[in-house]
Amino acid sequence: MSLDQILLSPLSAEDWPAVARVYEAGIAGGNATFESCAPSWQQWSATRAGYPALVARDGAGGEVCGWAALSPTSPRAVYRGVGEVSVYVDPAFARRGVGRTLLRALIAASERDGFWTLRAGIFPENLASIALHESLGFEHAGVSRRIGQMLDGRWRDVVHYERRSPSVGQD
Repeated sequence: MSLDQILLSPLSAEDWPAVARVYEAGIAGGNATFESCAPSWQQWSATRAGYPALVARDGAGGEVCGWAALSPTSPRAVYRGVGEVSVYVDPAFARRGVGRTLLRALIAASERDGFWTLRAGIFPENLASIALHESLGFEHAGVSRRIGQMLDGRWRDVVHYERRSPSVGQD
């Protein structure tokens, strides 16, 4: 698949079964999230209403191959322009530009919607995600050591990345 074969659209309830499948694949990989299972559409969308969310499809067959979304970092008005990034790619489509296409489009959508800072929390073992975020202007902002415990009892670190918009919030 080449980059011109990735079709992006807003993520909707109709996409959720396929999006949840991609989410579950990320969970099964062990280095994407502290979550143990994908939430329902109602649970997921309730916390993200009004925030950019995209789905990527393989242009050749229309199969969902990834998704990206912003989540609020705080309900406080002073943080209205700060969003937490999630990017998930179906392992069958890894290293084909899906993640890069999604994250670029999410950055553009976030700036159109007035976001000045994007944050990402990444397990340090997820080298592909770290490389992707760094390549698109995210900067290392610190590490939270043993910040969360997996269901199997393992404590995990999270590496924090931030991207400040060069055009939004510069006044």
